[in-house]
Amino acid sequence: MFDIYLRSVGRGSVLLLNIPPDRRGLFHEEDVKALKGFKELLDSEFKNDLAKDSEVEATNVRGDKYEATNVIDNNPETYWATDDEVTSSQLILKLGSIQKIKYVKLAEYIKLGQRVKSFKLIYHKDGEWLDLAEGTTIGHERILEVSAETDAVKLLINDSKACPLISSIEIY
Repeated sequence: MFDIYLRSVGRGSVLLLNIPPDRRGLFHEEDVKALKGFKELLDSEFKNDLAKDSEVEATNVRGDKYEATNVIDNNPETYWATDDEVTSSQLILKLGSIQKIKYVKLAEYIKLGQRVKSFKLIYHKDGEWLDLAEGTTIGHERILEVSAETDAVKLLINDSKACPLISSIEIY
């Protein structure tokens, strides 16, 4: 079920559980048990956001209102934005110490449309930047399953339809 979650919700879609009530009008006990276990797994895997206390830098910022730190402020109504003509840019999240990471969650400010057409995540290790993950769209939410030990993660926006608007980056 967790893998289905990553492939659906993690790619900006919905997760349809399709668990109907039984003849008593209740959810079956085994279904309830499975859902509780699934919730515990989600809470465990996404418990400690390593990005929330990170230092954030960007190669381009459209003024103070759209600063890079907006991606870690836990407010879905704020976002980092580049100048209008800039359709590729970078965000660096410095974690402060070497951390083991398993997931990176990205989100665009979707109220102004899905913009990112191509992105790449890289991580810092022993003075080098190494490939971590890449993709085309981000959209409402994108969860990338990764494996690295690092003190920094860099999001490279390679191409976007208009200036990128990133509302959230979380690292677990």
